[in-house]
Amino acid sequence: MPEAVVNHSNLPESVEIGSFKVASGEYMKPMLRMFFARNAVWFVLPLLLTMAPAVYHADVRWAIVGLMLVFMVFPMAMVLIYINYALTLEVRWSLMEKTMVVDGEGLHLTFTDSRMRPRHIPWSEITQISRDKTAFYLHLKVRRYNFVMIPCVVLESQGVSPSWFTRFLTAHMSASFKQ
Repeated sequence: MPEAVVNHSNLPESVEIGSFKVASGEYMKPMLRMFFARNAVWFVLPLLLTMAPAVYHADVRWAIVGLMLVFMVFPMAMVLIYINYALTLEVRWSLMEKTMVVDGEGLHLTFTDSRMRPRHIPWSEITQISRDKTAFYLHLKVRRYNFVMIPCVVLESQGVSPSWFTRFLTAHMSASFKQ
């Protein structure tokens, strides 16, 4: 079991997660997956609107417009998406090496890099907790696709099972909303 202080409800009051960091590619994969799950229609629809006349009328000009979308417009849109969502302070919280304490007040991040000051993220700033096979995502109120990522490998290396950690997070998050 993790280092924990036990309370009366049979769940620990806090869990300390040792030093870990997330690679930028590991962070970008779920972020882009979330973005495209919500916004794929804005990329597919213009292609359909240009390719349909190209095929129906056998007009090469519409095909050229479609190719311009694919090779010029969409990459520029991806750069803007990257700047808006990936180059933020909150993303840096996941990418930098840190130790984390999760308790009834929220998350406490202490970074190994002296240029980063310790951060406290209260439960009120976390909108949702999601999980896939590889990590937990604690979604932040700041921006739509920003989250603090906790890899399951890190938890398992410290003796914390992901299913137990899910119960721990949901119990603390729901308890904070009752207050």
